[in-house]
Amino acid sequence: MARIGNSVYHDICNEPTCSQFGFYQGGIPTPMMEKCLLYRMVNYGQQGVPMLDKNRFTHAYTSKYGKVRIFKVRNVSLKSRNWVADPANRVCDAPGSWYCVGQYPPALSSLIAKRKPFMQLEDFNRKGDAASRKYVEDYHKGMDGKGGHASEDGDEYPQGSGPTSELIPVGCYGAESSLGKDKVYGGGKTGAQFSMALKFAVMKNKKYLAVASRGVDGHVFAFNEPPSDAKMADDEGCDVPCSDMEQYSCGCADEVCDGVPTFKGEDNLRRWVVYEIPPATLAAMRQQLADQQRKSKRKQGARSGKAKTEL
Repeated sequence: MARIGNSVYHDICNEPTCSQFGFYQGGIPTPMMEKCLLYRMVNYGQQGVPMLDKNRFTHAYTSKYGKVRIFKVRNVSLKSRNWVADPANRVCDAPGSWYCVGQYPPALSSLIAKRKPFMQLEDFNRKGDAASRKYVEDYHKGMDGKGGHASEDGDEYPQGSGPTSELIPVGCYGAESSLGKDKVYGGGKTGAQFSMALKFAVMKNKKYLAVASRGVDGHVFAFNEPPSDAKMADDEGCDVPCSDMEQYSCGCADEVCDGVPTFKGEDNLRRWVVYEIPPATLAAMRQQLADQQRKSKRKQGARSGKAKTEL
């Protein structure tokens, strides 16, 4: 998404592949992703996700399993709305035609003026300039792994650095008692998405996490003691993909476990999918979270100091 935008507005990212726009291992967002409006809307209401500007957006609806969210845009310029609604500002293919392409209001002229149409190297019908050719060449070079990736601060780091170790699937369990005895609970919004569940485990400094998601919310445990082999499950409830990271399974809870039985002796219908976080990955993620918290505190301190100065 960022790469598409950057191909037209070159100031979105500091290099063509937009490598700083994404997620660290386990779904922890990079600083650039965390600032993204779409990321905040998709993950609206989740623990740790920055809030939307209430003066600009109001949450209107979320579907049962969190697949659809609708927001109302607030404080839209009345002048721009009237300009767009005026028939005189419509560009039609013929007088009185129903086919009229849209125009942006004058208030966006400065933004539109910055765009630079993307030109494919293979487009022989258009004569690309040297800058366009250089951009495409740099893009392919970055995608082929010939160049380093840029960090949010502009410093480069080689591909493959950072927490790249894969999480280790341990198994699927139908009973809470099978999980580590030192387990710590973090349900609700934390159990809704794999990235949030993983972040919870990292914050608690636990090497195992167990997820049983219900879509818009769910359940998660983090623990260090390995789970027992008792009451392991192997059915459809274990294969439900996570809503935010479909390469992982997030188990199920209650009505989401449609068609699978409750384990004997259990009060609740659950399928807990357990993952182990390798020590190197856990340490790297904890360092990332600590760095993000320090940056956040510095920004808050800067804003507070500015406010005091203005007062």
